Amino acid sequence: MRRIILMRGSDPLHAAWRARSITPAADFLADKVTTPGMNIDAGYHPACLPGTRRLGGGPMSVKVFNDSVLNQPVHSVSVGPTAYAIRAEFEDDQAIEDLKNKCSETVIGAYADPTIEPFVFCQGGAVGSKDDVVQQLGLDALHKDGVTGKNVRVAIVDTGLDHSRLSAPIIGGWSAIDPNYQPGSTTPPKHGTMCAWDVLIGAPDAQLLDYALLQSAGETLTGFLSDALKAFDQLIQLLHSAPGPLVVNNSWGLLDSSEDAPVGSEENYSANPNHPFNQITGALVAAGADVLFAAGNCGADCPFPRCGINDRGPGKSILGASSHPDVITVAAVTVQRERLGYSSQGPGVLCASKPDVAGYCQFIGSGVFPVDAGTSAASPVISGVVAALRQVKSVDALPPLSMKSVIERTAIDIGGKGWNTDLGYGVVDARGAYQMLKQSPV
Repeated sequence: MRRIILMRGSDPLHAAWRARSITPAADFLADKVTTPGMNIDAGYHPACLPGTRRLGGGPMSVKVFNDSVLNQPVHSVSVGPTAYAIRAEFEDDQAIEDLKNKCSETVIGAYADPTIEPFVFCQGGAVGSKDDVVQQLGLDALHKDGVTGKNVRVAIVDTGLDHSRLSAPIIGGWSAIDPNYQPGSTTPPKHGTMCAWDVLIGAPDAQLLDYALLQSAGETLTGFLSDALKAFDQLIQLLHSAPGPLVVNNSWGLLDSSEDAPVGSEENYSANPNHPFNQITGALVAAGADVLFAAGNCGADCPFPRCGINDRGPGKSILGASSHPDVITVAAVTVQRERLGYSSQGPGVLCASKPDVAGYCQFIGSGVFPVDAGTSAASPVISGVVAALRQVKSVDALPPLSMKSVIERTAIDIGGKGWNTDLGYGVVDARGAYQMLKQSPV
């Protein structure tokens, strides 16, 4: 039973976080954070959650919508003391309870650490090409004016990048398991390289950051949510040390909620705004990053086979940080503006009004796969649009939540019915968003 252990800040934990090693906190943890049946992961250095706090003091307030559990929207919280997270394994539930009871002065809580995977897709034939995507988004107008994402950083939090397939520079990166990882060295090209290539459709002059979160595990590419926690911690520190525009693309998530703690448990991730990863997602946006998540490929019509049997279709398939109110959650359409049956459907679990918008996919593009498909491709296509627009408006002039609003307000409303559970506010219109930014001083 693997868990993320969230602890109140202390000098030993801060020293271990700074050293990127658990060693400086070893004696502290042995004395303050231990119980029979618990084994701390010595290979996982503490992650820092700035300003983490519990939201409310009692059980989660939830409401029921079409048999799915939805939390009331909770926006970014950045108050209270810093907290640190480590990873541990437990023999059973009793060992977890013993830790929380015995070490309550140090331990805030123990939280689920489910497996995460890229949002691969229900394969189908190609509909159009990169040129069609450029035309439908109206990117020609931006590129003609030199709006190409110049000096804008885009972090691809995924499987690692193959630099030989990409036309933009890779200026840095990180790996979940290899401290000596060379950004851009992942060969052969995988899911992350497709995502990066799709970002460059809208922002050909962006600078790429290679955050190799997901690793090969047999025939699948997986990671743990605790690894994503460290990735977002690193990105927050990057914004502190090197301020400037940063777009973060996430084409992965929780496919099967049976890996999660039950909804209603304080350990739960998928529906719990207090979970450390949902907290740090809000903190990353509050720090100045435009964060995008693929909605997922668990739509009712053509769910990916690995989607949990209870995680398919409307109200059940946009989980955890993919449904965080502060991120841009992207559904999938073809260049003919037809919804793809695998695209996960709202309402979202953390925030009901998900997805936010739809992006284009299912086209011939990167060559990594026969088709750039799934919300895995739709999300980076829109990340590229946001990166291009960030060249026009800085975070100081247009905070991330305002950029999100611009993307939503200018989306093409398919059917004229306003927000809906399949496509959000509609299909992203890069030209329309660009015109709005040029016309508005803020």
